[in-house]
Amino acid sequence: MTKKIERSPTDGAIAVTGAAGFVGGVVLRMLAASGIPVHGIARTPLAAATGVTAHGWDPLRDAGPPAPGIQVDAVIDCAAALPSRVDDPAELKRINALLVEGAIDLAARRRGRLVYMSSQSVYGRPGGARIDTDTPLAPVAPYGEAKRDAEAAIARAVAQGRLVGAAVLRLPAVVGPGAHDNFPAAAAATLIRAKTVTVFNPDAPYNAVVDAADLARFAIRLACVAAGFVAVSPATGPATTIRDGVQAIATGLGRTADLRVVPAPYTAPVLDPGPAIALGLAARPAWDVLFRYGESLSDTIHKE
Repeated sequence: MTKKIERSPTDGAIAVTGAAGFVGGVVLRMLAASGIPVHGIARTPLAAATGVTAHGWDPLRDAGPPAPGIQVDAVIDCAAALPSRVDDPAELKRINALLVEGAIDLAARRRGRLVYMSSQSVYGRPGGARIDTDTPLAPVAPYGEAKRDAEAAIARAVAQGRLVGAAVLRLPAVVGPGAHDNFPAAAAATLIRAKTVTVFNPDAPYNAVVDAADLARFAIRLACVAAGFVAVSPATGPATTIRDGVQAIATGLGRTADLRVVPAPYTAPVLDPGPAIALGLAARPAWDVLFRYGESLSDTIHKE
């Protein structure tokens, strides 16, 4: 059953950029199922879907902003150029800058709200054991720098009065069928192939993961209520360990986890989900999220 989605006071439309991607697709489908008018914007063609008005926009191909002529109450910006697909650091940063400029323009047409999918990479490699609201942004890679710069552009748009509100979600690993380019997805793929999973610091606490549907519900809520500028880390509640997290995925898949442990000098910090929970995130335990992820993949495999 589709959960009730909180709607904006005017019941206006919401646009989703990056709608052909993993996270964008989950958000798009949830909005459409809830009955909220939704515009899907993507660089690649979108499949036809009930309740969705599709728009093509690629800032490298199309002159001007996305979807000219439409106005929406909010934009959920899931578009990104990823390092796995854009090798050149300068080009990676340029494309991401163009994408966020387009999202800001679209949201600002009605002085609306913007929810932006950022990344934990904005923190680089912090020295503490916990990432919270006091942790400084210190990216060490071009992708993290691009996300940091995008956040700054959004904050300026709010300060200038172009947007009534904006929420930046510094994403950890997002899981669900179709997840890619993160540790749980790589571990799941390895388990499905019955291969050994390599893990670093296996007994370190781990909660840098969020379920895609939980994230989508949170983003939609913020698209309806965000005021001012806020940046949070949506993560799971009680942490598990990396070792137990891989075991959770394996249990959901109905597989046995064979681990290869590699020592590492750096231990990833635990994320503080408190500010996101205060804004409405349903933060479930890390073990449960990872088990359900494995279970969802097992269901998909059995249907094929």
